[in-house]
Amino acid sequence: MGDIDEEIEVREISDKEIWVKTNKFSIIHDNIIYVIAVGEQTTEFAKAQAEICMKMSGLIKGKVNFLIDLNKSGKNTPGARKTWKILTEHDNTEKVATFGLHPVAKVIASFVIRASSGNKMRFFSTKEEAIAWLKE
Repeated sequence: MGDIDEEIEVREISDKEIWVKTNKFSIIHDNIIYVIAVGEQTTEFAKAQAEICMKMSGLIKGKVNFLIDLNKSGKNTPGARKTWKILTEHDNTEKVATFGLHPVAKVIASFVIRASSGNKMRFFSTKEEAIAWLKE
């Protein structure tokens, strides 16, 4: 069973809050897209999420920051990791802060950070530390 047949449910709560399956996307502090990742992140799921991120970034004036909660995230497929790399390297992305204390979160973050270029991505233990860095 491949990613291609996967049904991706998108629920638009408002301009500033959209759910893609079990993942929640919301705009906070004017220029931060806050992502709560839950469960396995497949290629098709990642592509649907990237589309939502691009849509939401259009509502933000200037550069966009991402705050990603990995506490409940599962494995990422290679295709999903490639999608995240493209999104983090987008011209409109300023910084990406990931956080989570779950051991899987640290593994996911290490893959993504290693793949990203420059110093615009960091991993934090807490949401508060991550937000403080994004606001610098």
